[in-house]
Amino acid sequence: MSPTSSEPSGLPATSRVAAASARLRLQRDRRRFDRAFWVLVAVLGAASAVFLALGAMQGPKLGSAIVDPQRVTEQPGQQLRLFANQPLAEVTPEQVTVTPEVEVTTSVQDDVLIVQFAQPLRADTEYTVEVAGVGALSRDATSTFRHGFTTAEASVLYLDRGETVDEVLRAPVSGTGRGEVVLAAEGIQHIAPVEGVIVVARDAPGGTSVLEAVAADGGVQRITLPEGVRVDQLIAPPLGGLVGMVLSTPGAVPGVPTTGYSRALAVVDLVADSPVSIVESLDGSPIETLFAQFLPDGATLIAHQVGGTLLRVELVPAPLVLPVGQIPTAFGLSTDATRLTGSDAFGGVVVDLETGRESRLDPSPVDGAFAFGGPALLTRGELRVQKVAVPDPVTGAVATLLVADDGSGAARVLFRTVDDRGSLGDLVLSANDQYVAVEVTPSVADAEPDGRPVNGRPTSVTTVIVDISTGAVVRTLEGFALHF
Repeated sequence: MSPTSSEPSGLPATSRVAAASARLRLQRDRRRFDRAFWVLVAVLGAASAVFLALGAMQGPKLGSAIVDPQRVTEQPGQQLRLFANQPLAEVTPEQVTVTPEVEVTTSVQDDVLIVQFAQPLRADTEYTVEVAGVGALSRDATSTFRHGFTTAEASVLYLDRGETVDEVLRAPVSGTGRGEVVLAAEGIQHIAPVEGVIVVARDAPGGTSVLEAVAADGGVQRITLPEGVRVDQLIAPPLGGLVGMVLSTPGAVPGVPTTGYSRALAVVDLVADSPVSIVESLDGSPIETLFAQFLPDGATLIAHQVGGTLLRVELVPAPLVLPVGQIPTAFGLSTDATRLTGSDAFGGVVVDLETGRESRLDPSPVDGAFAFGGPALLTRGELRVQKVAVPDPVTGAVATLLVADDGSGAARVLFRTVDDRGSLGDLVLSANDQYVAVEVTPSVADAEPDGRPVNGRPTSVTTVIVDISTGAVVRTLEGFALHF
């Protein structure tokens, strides 16, 4: 065949060679791809097996956590919720360590571990919760959950009276200055914070009162009182919209109903926007009340009646009055609302509200000196905060002190006025037993009354806030009627 002849296929020899080379390259690339693909599959399979093995060896993981930093300092039974990546096995309280230490209970709901604090926590404090041995339902491996949080700073509401205008202020416990003015008005007699509003009793003609609910935006709602009455006491609830009060008709004679009310217990429901109603005793007459305080449910009052009877007054759904015990003088409820302190002719008394049993409340010596016990308030435990009088064995002068007393035989001084020239007034404990606030008149000899016809105070009255555990004075405010 001559070089110039054509191939039967019609393609030059060089083209056939190029096509064959292309096919070979394609086959070679395909084999390389197949090898790489299967190597990758093998590697991924091996990695998956490793991760599956590691997963089987690891316990649950903590994803997120929720806690209310404010409410956890105000109420017992608040919760820290820990969210895991899978359903959890049961967890016991023994697996939980809280720093600083606090008693807890635990429960599990699917992938949520709930740590519930038995008591309110300290304000403005860093807490760490560690839960060891947290297991899953589907595997034996366990892990440790850790979560830290800082509780909210405590604040107080108080009243500072001026020459013409009175002010209600809110101040942080650890701050400085007077705080923020939340309400300014003339003739403020009493204040009570209730669910985002401030209930205020103010001066009215004839030594009577007007009652108002002031919202955060400044809106004022008048609350209808019985005609011609004076508010002797406002009783703020720990929650809910019920407000208690003690009412009197100026000039009324105790025990003579026709002359008006004499320290009558009353209540108003702010949510229902209803008028104030008088709470009646078992015989249908108003309850003449020396002292009253709400229980934690915000719907039940413990009232100390003129004559010394202690009453449990259930307000919802309708008032129900039940006797609890008998005590000449009442001071106040413990912070867990299970006991009430007071006194009789022999000294201090504690009344168990569940059983009605009484026990003695004898003051411990102060720096080795004998002390005479005054008003006392109980914390949730054995500790009490009490005003005591301690006489000087040499001069006979009597110093009034505020002490912390756990009944171990020696009281610890929390506060005394400079050179013991002043006097101590009303006491208030914070809900978490962290602080005590005491009204102070710095110098009795120099004190001047503010001239108010209702709930008068010395013009020099201040409120001192003390950290109970350390005895440190953390705040001094020019005013009184403090609410934590």
